[in-house]
Amino acid sequence: MARIADKIKTIDGSKETLKLAVRITELWFVGTPGRSEQAEMIIVDSNGDQIHVVCKQDQLKAWKMDLKEGCTYVMHNFRVTKNDEQYRVCDHPYKLTFIGVMVVRQCDLDGLPLKKYRFIDFSDIIVGQLQFDLLVDIIGVVDEVVFRHISPKSKKVVFKLMNL
Repeated sequence: MARIADKIKTIDGSKETLKLAVRITELWFVGTPGRSEQAEMIIVDSNGDQIHVVCKQDQLKAWKMDLKEGCTYVMHNFRVTKNDEQYRVCDHPYKLTFIGVMVVRQCDLDGLPLKKYRFIDFSDIIVGQLQFDLLVDIIGVVDEVVFRHISPKSKKVVFKLMNL
């Protein structure tokens, strides 16, 4: 009989032989393609719980072509570590990292939500009622570009947002 999938909410660092039925809701790449690149993603389970997952450079070649935003997967075996980065993309206390014995199988799974936004009000930003290390979503409009610097290696823009 197939093992029942674990839930993201129950991940507490006590085991790494997890089996998760998930959807990749966000997928992005960090670094220089083909050199020091790694994939980062947010996955969600059927309860709507999210966790940050990292596929480092040594594992990326094996999985890059298989990982697609919006698709559903059954994933086995991760390294579980504390989610204590300077800026966190999920509020889960742990994050997952692909390891050599990782198993990823794309499946058609029903009941897995699409992207989950964490909208906050401008007033919460102004009064400082936020977790300072957690990235959030806002709805606003660019009111004014204050500063712009474009060079061959980087682009920097500072702008003012207006609440809608």
